[in-house]
Amino acid sequence: MSKESVQALDLTSIDWVLNTTRSVRQRLDLERPVPTALIDEALNIALQAPTGANTQTWRFLVITDPAVKGQIADCYRRAAQAYVEGRTALSRTGVTMMREYAADDLRQQQRAALLKSGGFLMEHLQRVPVMIIPCIEGRFEQDDVFTQASMWGSILPATWSLMLALRARRLASAWTTLHLLYEQEISTLLGIPANVTQAALLPVAWLTGGDLHPAQRLPVAEVTYRERWGEH
Repeated sequence: MSKESVQALDLTSIDWVLNTTRSVRQRLDLERPVPTALIDEALNIALQAPTGANTQTWRFLVITDPAVKGQIADCYRRAAQAYVEGRTALSRTGVTMMREYAADDLRQQQRAALLKSGGFLMEHLQRVPVMIIPCIEGRFEQDDVFTQASMWGSILPATWSLMLALRARRLASAWTTLHLLYEQEISTLLGIPANVTQAALLPVAWLTGGDLHPAQRLPVAEVTYRERWGEH
């Protein structure tokens, strides 16, 4: 692409996709089929993402079988219950998924809406037209930080690009990982080899209702440091 064509890009449209790609849970159209061709278009774009050493060891499982979706949803519901009850830790340090914040903290104020939408997805996940499970070849739980970062860096950018490409086609999705509490059970169900790591579960459907809007986030100045940790 030439310098001139880059300058001619429609930044308004690009920013619209970047700013409005949300994890959609309550506004998924559970009735309208999603064409396979659109999923393939989005996957083709996702494959332009970075991949460590050009290994391209990413794999994407696209699931539409109602019976299989039902079994995946059952695992998701069991995991979601643990999430809501705060029984699941994010790491060996004991950081819980349901972290508490001060009452005036934006994240605490958004908690009720998050739980409501999460509850809806938990109840209706089996009804979404399409589920996509991004995977990467290899197991790296016991590896050093360099290896883990390199491996995750070879599947997570492609997964996010997939969500952006779906959004650009007026499809909605949600980045979920709760099913990974039952990763082995899911792997057995889907025939995923033991040396393959699942990265996420994306429910995909048409969007219902009006358009999406940018979410409220913490200010850039609060989460950005200059030159040294803690210095703004």
